[in-house]
Amino acid sequence: MNLFIIPSWYPNPKQPIAGIFTKEQAEAIADLCPDINVIVSTWGHDQANISPRSPWRVFNVLQWFLKQQKDMIKLENKVIEVFNPAITWSRHLSFGGVTQSLLNANRKNLKLAQNKFGKIDLIHAHVSYPAGYIASILSKEFDIPYIITEHMGPFPFRSLMKRGVPIKAITTAMYHANATIAVSPSLADRIQSFGYRRPLVIPNIIDEQRFHVIPAQSPKPFIFFTLCGLTTQKGIDHLLQAIADWKPAQEVCQFWIGGQGSMLNIYQKMAEQLGIAHLVHWLGCIKREAAPEYFNKCHAYVMPSRHETFGIVYAEAIASGKPVIATRCGGPEYIVNDVNGLLVDIDDVVGLSKAMQYIHQHAEDYQATQIREDFERRFSRPVVVKQLHTLYSTILEKD
Repeated sequence: MNLFIIPSWYPNPKQPIAGIFTKEQAEAIADLCPDINVIVSTWGHDQANISPRSPWRVFNVLQWFLKQQKDMIKLENKVIEVFNPAITWSRHLSFGGVTQSLLNANRKNLKLAQNKFGKIDLIHAHVSYPAGYIASILSKEFDIPYIITEHMGPFPFRSLMKRGVPIKAITTAMYHANATIAVSPSLADRIQSFGYRRPLVIPNIIDEQRFHVIPAQSPKPFIFFTLCGLTTQKGIDHLLQAIADWKPAQEVCQFWIGGQGSMLNIYQKMAEQLGIAHLVHWLGCIKREAAPEYFNKCHAYVMPSRHETFGIVYAEAIASGKPVIATRCGGPEYIVNDVNGLLVDIDDVVGLSKAMQYIHQHAEDYQATQIREDFERRFSRPVVVKQLHTLYSTILEKD
């Protein structure tokens, strides 16, 4: 089978973790399914995007575009990446969105893949716009079935709404797809609420080989770990308020917060104002390959997000055998259960404080091996890839 993946977001030098879940899923399929050639269509993604907030980048993007070699093929971790450059810009600017340049780049990539590896059997688009919409056009042109995995949260982004409903391109992509996937039940509910058929639920993949159950190095102080982009979405302000509500002794409990973002300085000042700066350790940027080490050093993971479509870091925490505290904000309800942690309501600072105190006092009730086993049954590569392979085979049998 030749599988052609069109990712709306994909890692690149400008944004190395953008769409990393798409790349890791592609690598898992290639690794575990020897009967599938996994081919990913790339065009530059963030490197080639002109943002209305940074119009001066147009010169840098044009310079980048002129330097690119066309019809490139490279093999990385068993995944074949095909490349033709395309410059993109917001749909709210003249002639923006899915431009002819972007469509042509993906069309060229598909032809390049077919010339090199034979007929493409199935297109898998990640996110309904732009990738799903592009897939709907190429599917019709080349008579190839396509599916969409939706990751967008909230669905759809506000910029892709018009008069309270998704833009026409999303509707086109959703209606004509041979199958649609959502990465959590809450996202499936949201998609269905717009009158689209309810998607299958297949979660994001977590590479079980990257994470291991290793006891924290010392029982004291008890360490709560948080890893995220420091934006308002992640609820770090509520976390700091909950810490202040509890205010444990420094030798008893500490809070490690990893990540960077626009709110870092504001949160640091907030911690000082709340009188908890001595309890909070700001770890800065933690590279993806270093994350397992921090999960191993902590005793529990906490992140009170305001919204999550899935919540990969929660799944990474339970892959490490750690209990988690999350909010009922969409994706976490799919991940967190009685075996692996606690859920609190969004904005419930007192409830969050009590949940952290409970985990601290009852840590021995959360068995690392049971948490890990629960993870493996639901989110490991073999489990998720098997679901995808079954779906692919079903579609091709019907086609």
